Amino acid sequence: MNDLQQVERIGLDRRDFIKASAMAAAAAVAGGGSYSLPILADEPSAGVRWNKAPCRFCGTGCHVQVGVKGGKVVAVAGDRNAEVNKGLLCVKGYHVSSALYGQDRLTKPLLRDGDGYREISWDEAIKIIAYRIEAAPKRFALYGSGQWTIPEGYAAQKFMKGGLSNNHIDPNARLCMSSAVTGFLATYGVDEPAGCYDDLDACDVLIMWGNNPAEMHPVLFSRVVDRRSRERPKRASTIWR
Repeated sequence: MNDLQQVERIGLDRRDFIKASAMAAAAAVAGGGSYSLPILADEPSAGVRWNKAPCRFCGTGCHVQVGVKGGKVVAVAGDRNAEVNKGLLCVKGYHVSSALYGQDRLTKPLLRDGDGYREISWDEAIKIIAYRIEAAPKRFALYGSGQWTIPEGYAAQKFMKGGLSNNHIDPNARLCMSSAVTGFLATYGVDEPAGCYDDLDACDVLIMWGNNPAEMHPVLFSRVVDRRSRERPKRASTIWR
């Protein structure tokens, strides 16, 4: 039984579980004065090969270590050498591999056939896509991910603008960040947050307006809790919400 199944069994919903996990992580950090939660030991487990990867959930940018054995992901751990999360992961990060083995995951290309779909080979799928793009390149668009890597985004830009000569490319951030970018530009004159994560480790006052970082970004919120417990500033810390 995995963690989420246990949660359902005891009657917690997903929101409560994430909130409880976030506070547990924050409490662990505050109690120890460091970022050390259960992460990889120095000696690798027998038969498990560990590979570095980005977490594919929110845009915090956490690094994960993925344990592979027999061609299958068997474990996920935080990367303690990562400056972003320093070995921590939230509950979503620890379950980042579960999407690979979902029963409803698509594993073969499907081509619309009337009101339904039929399976086709990868070669056939690529040929169909290439034919349709070449027939009308200006009508083709690419919707990217907010979690794709810099090389992935670079390749996509080259393909769209250099290869197809159109600019119909956007990440999902166009939808989720449009209002935030408008506010940043109007207030600060830049289209992104003016600070950086390291500011959380040094600030005396932190303003959190209209969000709940303990639930939405628990790894970063643990740094806020750590800042208060690790070093008291000369004047009292203030958290405005």
